[in-house]
This record gives sequence, C-alpha cells and structure tokens, in this order.
Amino acid sequence: MARFVKSLSLVLLSATALSACGSDLVADDSATEGNPKVVALLPDDLARSRTLRVITDPTYPPLESIDASGKMVGSDVDLMNAVAEQMGVKVEWKRGSFSGIIPGLAAGRFDASIAGMYITEDKFTSVTMVQYAAAFDQMLVPVDYQGPRLNSYGALCGLSVTIPQGSTEIPLLKDASEKCRAGGESAIDIKQFENANNALLAVTSDRADTALVTNVNADYVVGKLKAKVKVHGRLPGEFPMGITVAKESKELADAVSAALGELRKSGEYDEIMAKWDLGDSAVAEFPVNPKAVPA
Repeated sequence: MARFVKSLSLVLLSATALSACGSDLVADDSATEGNPKVVALLPDDLARSRTLRVITDPTYPPLESIDASGKMVGSDVDLMNAVAEQMGVKVEWKRGSFSGIIPGLAAGRFDASIAGMYITEDKFTSVTMVQYAAAFDQMLVPVDYQGPRLNSYGALCGLSVTIPQGSTEIPLLKDASEKCRAGGESAIDIKQFENANNALLAVTSDRADTALVTNVNADYVVGKLKAKVKVHGRLPGEFPMGITVAKESKELADAVSAALGELRKSGEYDEIMAKWDLGDSAVAEFPVNPKAVPA
C-alpha cells in the first residue's frame, strides 16, 4: 500500500512523536571523494555544500526505524548512505511525518527523501522520483483462518478488508467490489482506518477478515506478532518505490539514478537488499519518473 499508510508494526513499537522537521537522528560525516561518474552529475549547490539533506519517517521497519540506541537503521538508510558515498557527499538525516515529505521538498527544506514512497504519476506534478525498489501487496489473516488463498481481488468478494485511509489500493478495491456485485457475489466490505495500527487490530480482534499490507514489511509484522496473523495471499501487480527530490531537481535525480546503477554493478545494492530480506523487491534499473501503472 502507499507509504502514506505507515507501518503495521507501529502497533508493536513505542514510537516517539515526530514533527515535520525533527532533529537529526544519524549523520554520515565522512564524505568521500565519490565516484567520478556520479560526482560529475551533481548540481552545483550540492557539489559545493557536499551535504545531502534527506528526510524520512522512521516508522516503517525494515526500511527505516529507530533502534534501541536511538539510531536510525534500515534498508533505506543503508541505501541512501551508499548513494551519498557514490556522490562524495555526507548525509544529514532529518525525520518528519510522511505527509510532510513532498511539501518539505517543494519548499526547499530538504534535498531528497527515501521512505518507501510509491511512485504514481500524479506525484510528478510536485516532485521527481527515481525508482529504487518495487513492492507488492499481501494479505494478512488470523492464524486460524482456513479459507482459500487470497491471490486476486476477486478472491476478496464477501470479505471485510482493512486498509488505512489514503492507500493507493483503495480505488482498486472499490472497482473489484463493483465487479463482485456485477457477478452476483457479495461486495467487498472495505474498512478504512485512520492508521495502519487500527487496520491491523481490526483483524487481530476478529472485527475484520483480512488486512492488505505491502511485502516490504509483512514478514516483519508476522514475525513480531508471532501466532496472531499469517500471510495468506499475494495480490497481482507491483508498485515501484522511489527516492524523491524536488520537481526541478532533475540533475540530482540523474545523479541518484547513476549512483544506484553503480551500486548495482558493484553488488552493493543487492547486498543491502538481501541484508534486510528484501531481495524480492530489488530492481535491475533505476529510471527517473517511470510510468507507474500497477499490473
């Protein structure tokens, strides 16, 4: 689901309240000379400052979260630090609400963001995005659920499905529900919640049949909740995720794309994705503003 949804694992974590421009959590102060191929693409202001201001919302493990020591960790953190090393710059990490990322970039408060944000073409009116991974949707059900695998939207006919408000998949669920009715089956009972915590709790408390989640943290949630829920289906389609910069920052976007390409050539990109058990979400290319239509 869209990263607007946030992590289902918030129900498991005692998260610190975040402001739109929170304090630094971790910084990489060891700027290197960088890869000449990438450095040559940097915009002049970044080449001068050698500091990349990156905002994220660290409440979405394993992509980004705060560990017991207060340090920001995750696949996105490792990947962006590696991109910065290719650029020969240091990262100045900032934390904030997910909904504040695009406005913050547009206002020039930050240079870039990596936060598991889905690439959708409507965002291109406000920001430029570089694909760095791909996600797909899975269905979480109570561990004692014995029904059929939920491997299609059609399989959800007659079921109550929880999903947080603002999710990319809500129109897809509504369309599928209409098709259920047209085919003589019961509609999908789409239960929208303000946040992912409540969406998941509705399933674990037997108030809903299933929760739609993204693969990038489904295994994490299942591991933490142990016997309460299980993955019981994968919906068709993939959703590209993007590193986001201001709309006019095309030079920076090209530099990010080139850095990711160099990381893949060296094997470091795949190593980072494998380290966080995200090999299924790895991609071979890193296009700028790719056409993003779920299959």
